[in-house]
Amino acid sequence: MAIATGTLPHLMRGARLVLALMLLALTLGCAPKTFSPPPPPPPGPPKAAKSGQEGLALFAMAERLQKAGDSEGALRLLGQAAEKDPQSGFLRLEMARVHLSQGNLDLALAEAEQASKRSPELADAWVLQGGLHANRKDLAQAIAAYEKVLKLEPGHDEAQLFLGSLYLEDGRQKEATQILEALVKRRPELALARYYYGQALASQKRHRAAEQQYRAAADTSPQFLAALFELAKLYELQRLTDKAEATYLEILRKNPDSTAAHDLLGRLFLRTGRYQEALHQFAIVKGLGQEDSEVRVKIGLVYFEQGRYGQAADEFRGILKQEPDNQRARYYLGVSLQEDGKDQEALQELKAVKPEAEFFVDACLHQAEILDKQKRRAEAVQLLQEARKIKPKDVDLLVALAALMEADSQLKEAEAHLREALQNEPKNAETHFRLGVVLDKRGENKAAMAQMRKAIELNDRHAKALNYLGYTMAEQGGDLNEAERLVRRALAVEPFSSYILDSLGWVYFKKGQFEQAYNYLSRAVATGDQDPVIYEHLGDAAMATKRYEEALKAYEQALKRAANGQAATALRAKIAEARGHLRSR
Repeated sequence: MAIATGTLPHLMRGARLVLALMLLALTLGCAPKTFSPPPPPPPGPPKAAKSGQEGLALFAMAERLQKAGDSEGALRLLGQAAEKDPQSGFLRLEMARVHLSQGNLDLALAEAEQASKRSPELADAWVLQGGLHANRKDLAQAIAAYEKVLKLEPGHDEAQLFLGSLYLEDGRQKEATQILEALVKRRPELALARYYYGQALASQKRHRAAEQQYRAAADTSPQFLAALFELAKLYELQRLTDKAEATYLEILRKNPDSTAAHDLLGRLFLRTGRYQEALHQFAIVKGLGQEDSEVRVKIGLVYFEQGRYGQAADEFRGILKQEPDNQRARYYLGVSLQEDGKDQEALQELKAVKPEAEFFVDACLHQAEILDKQKRRAEAVQLLQEARKIKPKDVDLLVALAALMEADSQLKEAEAHLREALQNEPKNAETHFRLGVVLDKRGENKAAMAQMRKAIELNDRHAKALNYLGYTMAEQGGDLNEAERLVRRALAVEPFSSYILDSLGWVYFKKGQFEQAYNYLSRAVATGDQDPVIYEHLGDAAMATKRYEEALKAYEQALKRAANGQAATALRAKIAEARGHLRSR
């Protein structure tokens, strides 16, 4: 049966260091946090309320001390002024500002709240509270404070701006859009308003409108690079890589030393397979003095993807010299050594990955793969069983154990592991597929096909399940038209799979369409796959189309690869038949 079911290495999570997966956290996401616009500076002091001549004099003296840098002296005088006029909200607000200048945020908030109690109409006291609550991530209180400001002063730009941003952070996109749209209409020259309005639009997938706002923000304030970073991010989300690249280059024209822009451009090049250009960008980041481990990890992974495993390992070793406890670098080093054929060194590094590390399970799976390759399957099983004591519900460990059991013909044990995995993740399409394969090997064909259909129900692009089901239907004399539809769906997902091409060719063979069968089976063999069944199928199609020389060659190739037994006996008979046709010419 020429159906791809997955060998042990392919069943293990991380068994091949696929760049698209390993760089997910590094290459996706938004611009660094430093691009978020900072909160506005504290507003200037409001006009002094009439708090008595002596109180005003003390306030004036306090203001001079504050300007001279004597915050403690200013607080002392403001306290004296507040004693003269205990109902003055204005004086409490000034005390809050001094505390804020000292970095005493809790005291600043307390005084701002006292100011609002004494003078509820004092908008600036509510503004200050809004900013301080936002700093503490207390969105509800911050929103309430800014809403109070807008009741007092409906045209308050700052309150409208930051209330919109807080609505956005709180998931209230509709309210954010309304308030920011109104602000932009009233004050189109405010770049920050357009920036937040663009974010609100982008959150609703109104990409074209968001693009216009980011561009307008950047044009209004040419050095406001945050808008350009968001614009580039928006393009990347839409897979408009050319536009994203152009935007990063625009940022670099404005600020050639922007490590963030070089880094993000490097990530973009990674995702599009432009590895040398990615390396160039990361080298610039290093040259600008930001040689942190993240940059070196990216460089190492680029080398890995290029097949330069030794250089990748050198990068990860360099990280470990500086950061011996960097578990990600340790794991990547182990996998790089494994791919470089240095299995013993790889085992040593992978064993050193700690149980609490993010990649602990992956490290165990790679160790098991190496041990199985070295025909030390019992050790591989023991290792994974020990790992399960630490991660008892990890589905990948269970599936890997099942794969080892299946490879060792312990099908009952393999089934038990897969069923336990499904108890933990009942909607895991791959596990349903694996269970179907095991059940089929146990002779439970009906139950096996039910698992295949479940896998397809959960993932209608599960190529292996589609192919398995379609091929099996053809082999068992089922609905050949349905079999063809299933296999074609699989081929749409994996158009160069030798197994799927073989299946489609075999479906045509079963339908008596031998020329089409021959064409697809020839393509299957051309992929370089060494499966003897594919060669045998090609031989059958060649025989059916009277291509006897090709049939003979295909059968001989199949026999070279086939194990001794009934299959080999059948192939010898077919070889004899092909030779007979050639002799009778």
